[in-house]
Amino acid sequence: MPNTAAAETGGAAWLVRLGAVAAFMGGLGWTVKGVVILAGGDQPPLLFELAPALFGVGLLSIAYSTMRPGRRRTVALELGATATIAGLAALVSDVVGEVAGWALAISSVALLIGLLMLARNGRWPAPVAWWIGVALVPAFLVGGLLSEIDERLLEIPLICVGIAWMTVGWAGLRQPEGSPAAH
Repeated sequence: MPNTAAAETGGAAWLVRLGAVAAFMGGLGWTVKGVVILAGGDQPPLLFELAPALFGVGLLSIAYSTMRPGRRRTVALELGATATIAGLAALVSDVVGEVAGWALAISSVALLIGLLMLARNGRWPAPVAWWIGVALVPAFLVGGLLSEIDERLLEIPLICVGIAWMTVGWAGLRQPEGSPAAH
């Protein structure tokens, strides 16, 4: 008979790694996009639209690996799945034509609420991800104000959010094997 606990741990470790890579790559995408635009270039294709789906996978991983089973964890996982699916819909719509703004909005709201469901005093990297959720609304307000000076300045808060997601991803990649879940 297979060792179910070992299989669960291996599956959880795989999910943590996948989420960490997704969070890092989404953050890297937003950071590169922002730097290119600030440097005077045009927005690189697909980087903005790809990130929400990757951030949703990151949220799934963090919620699964840092929260105890229960209603709050279930809601955070559902919001992570919603952010991922809506983010993918936005990405696909951008590839085939014009980006679906409704999909980006759904992904963003699900991600924001999901991040705020994480424990701010929980296992690493949940507190950093929680603070990303707290900082998103003020960051976008600041970006809106900066864009009144110069539209490219909107990228400054996005770069900061991207770097924060890269930090979350890096933290997930540095977790030792076999320590992913707080079951």
